[in-house]
Amino acid sequence: MKFRTSQILPLVSSLGKYLQMGMDEYVKLKTSGNPVDAEQLSVYLDDKMSSWNPQIKNVNLMDESTRRAGARFLAGVAVAIASA
Repeated sequence: MKFRTSQILPLVSSLGKYLQMGMDEYVKLKTSGNPVDAEQLSVYLDDKMSSWNPQIKNVNLMDESTRRAGARFLAGVAVAIASA
């Protein structure tokens, strides 16, 4: 199956926004002296992503487990970048 790269640009843009949210939350928690890890951050991102319903050609791309996996991935990236 082929798809046009332009079809995923809105998805990539939204992922970038959620990554930024995760990094902002990480900094906020760290600044306030709270310990923060990727698992905690993934719960935050999962909540923020709960109403997100990305689609390509009217096909839903996110079910609950996919959203949680995406939130966990973004949280791990946010922690890695912030810790660098």
